[in-house]
Amino acid sequence: QGHATAWAMLASNELGIPIEDIEVIHGDTDLIPTGGGTMGSRSLQSGGSAVTVASQATVAEGREVAARLLEAGVEDVVLDTDRGVFHVAGVPTVTKSWSDVAADSGDDGLIVARDFTIDGPSFPFGAHIAVVDIDTETGEVRLERLIAVDDAGRIINPLLVEGQRHGGIAQGAAQALYEQMVYDEDGNPMTSTFAEYGIVSAAELPTFELVAQETPTPNNPLGAKGIGESGTIGSTPAVHNAVIDGLAHLGVRHIDMPCTPERVWRAITDAGV
Repeated sequence: QGHATAWAMLASNELGIPIEDIEVIHGDTDLIPTGGGTMGSRSLQSGGSAVTVASQATVAEGREVAARLLEAGVEDVVLDTDRGVFHVAGVPTVTKSWSDVAADSGDDGLIVARDFTIDGPSFPFGAHIAVVDIDTETGEVRLERLIAVDDAGRIINPLLVEGQRHGGIAQGAAQALYEQMVYDEDGNPMTSTFAEYGIVSAAELPTFELVAQETPTPNNPLGAKGIGESGTIGSTPAVHNAVIDGLAHLGVRHIDMPCTPERVWRAITDAGV
């Protein structure tokens, strides 16, 4: 999901520390006793905001230590994020690094802990359009095109957003066309391995046509919204509706998901074609 990359980017931007020098540790309750995990497309807008406000608080505390080392007033000390050093405003040649600040902050170094609570929900939006080709003789459905507009609020890392969207769209299309758990009459699963389960691969998918949309939300300091589930929300009904629309002229009005060749063929046959 790219959590470590995105959070390290946010910390690097606030602290002026190279991203390769930042280690992200999460999910360890010995170090962080509170948290709710990743869910609800909230890792950036909630977790990322927590990283941001904690980084900003770290800068504030770092300025106080640097002011003492530079023998200056706190209000006169600035952080040069391009170099990752503190200095008195107007005197960029005399500096104190984060290492200097940490060394003067006690045996444990500089430690800052912050919680972040979102003020309210964000409302991303999107639109997905699917084009399918249906073989009415065999019932096979081929996804030919999928065009997706997904609003993510402020985008921090475009590559991660694109990856989330590609994965979500693939998952949603697979739900519409391939993936299902099948049981025999005694309740035993018949699709318990990938040898029987209809998992999708790149061979069954077209190149997705993605349109990016950024509409920042005021409910967190990043302006970020969720993107992790957007692909699955839009693609599944788009692909399923495309199949029904492609067969509407034959009298087909509904097919249970997934639209497997057998189900599509039976729907055509039952319609009297």
